Amino acid sequence: MIQSSSSTALPNIPLYKNKELIGSERTRLFRRSQADIEKIMPDVRTIIETIRNGGDAAIVDYVRKFDSPEFRVDQIRVSKADITKAYADVKPETLVLMKRQIDISRNFHEKQAERLYADADWSIEYVPGVRTGVRKGSIGNVGLYVPAGKAPLPTVAQILTVAAKAARVPRICVFFPPTNYYPEIIVAADLAGADEIYRVGGVAAIAAMAYGTESIKPVDKIAGPGSPWVQAAKLQVFGQVGIDMLSGPSEGLGMVDDSANAAWVASDILARCEHGPDSCFPIVTTSSAMAKAIQVEVAKQAPERSRYEKFIKPALANGYQAIILVDSIDEMVDVANEYGAEHLHIQVRNAEDVSKRIRNAGSIFIGPFAPVPVGDYASGTNHCLPTSRAVAYSSPVGPETFMKNNEYQIITLEGLQALAPIVRAISDVEGLDAHKEAVDIRLRS
Repeated sequence: MIQSSSSTALPNIPLYKNKELIGSERTRLFRRSQADIEKIMPDVRTIIETIRNGGDAAIVDYVRKFDSPEFRVDQIRVSKADITKAYADVKPETLVLMKRQIDISRNFHEKQAERLYADADWSIEYVPGVRTGVRKGSIGNVGLYVPAGKAPLPTVAQILTVAAKAARVPRICVFFPPTNYYPEIIVAADLAGADEIYRVGGVAAIAAMAYGTESIKPVDKIAGPGSPWVQAAKLQVFGQVGIDMLSGPSEGLGMVDDSANAAWVASDILARCEHGPDSCFPIVTTSSAMAKAIQVEVAKQAPERSRYEKFIKPALANGYQAIILVDSIDEMVDVANEYGAEHLHIQVRNAEDVSKRIRNAGSIFIGPFAPVPVGDYASGTNHCLPTSRAVAYSSPVGPETFMKNNEYQIITLEGLQALAPIVRAISDVEGLDAHKEAVDIRLRS
């Protein structure tokens, strides 16, 4: 690690030369804060079984304990009257901008869905008389989880619902914890097209989506971010229902050269850190001067942010922040692909060309005027993204998250005759003579 010469008071982000960042230190930085859910699994399992067996009454007990002491069973589902009241309670100017936000999100996701559905039923006939194909369609029922712990997130309600709606899901259910009133969450879900909205959060919400209660019909797939408890619950009900992914703390990575604005880059770091004390946004740069300028700017700006003491300050000290010095853009690209960030912000010359070399990233923000918060709130792309290096094998939530394929085959007598020798031979190898007979009985007729 390179000791900074800056006299600026803490917080101070450490500098590393990439080629000297090896062993356990590199592993720690690149692994970052992956939530350890194993230790809470037994407690999560107990809650799930309590909800599964106790239904609405168990949900009320759970909500009273964790979210709202006066909660009643008739508050589980948000009523039409509740939705009407929520619209009246959202500031008119906020409502206008929420509608605009959803319009932008809907346009992006519907264009995705159009491309997916454009080739939704296709087939080939490679063997004469044997036509094989795929039909794509939506999942029937989905449950969307909207966190409201560290902050209410109406933007999650709209972006998940918009994606499911674009996929043509017939029944879309939104769940959020009633830790407060949150009319914006209700309005965002309704504007985006949710069919049902429920005031249930945490493990209880996941259990209710998976197994149902008197008030809640179960769903086929669950999507959405949440606390380690929510993620542990999603993992435990997987198999009973599908899940989108396991979502960890918010994270990002900045690719920066000497053309960047240090103050802007510092603001990007702080925007990630205010999500929580386990969030991170390391920087990879070719410029040591830029690295030191970023350190100074972070220390200057951080105390001015409203969530500095509670979230930003501990995030800057969590051991997952770093500025990594590299010798070239090629090395920078290699580091970015190795890190595999949820959000990747590229602020270098020829940023778009560089972006085309990125293999592992959830969402890529290209150029100095594309800060990550714009993707969080306004650009229309989905901000429910893989974390903790899961970008190496998974994709952002989108319409395809809420779709599935059915394969089919249409076989004529000619086709069956052509395939029969393969079936007979493999049936003999596997000792499954009934398989062979299911073909031969038709050919003897």
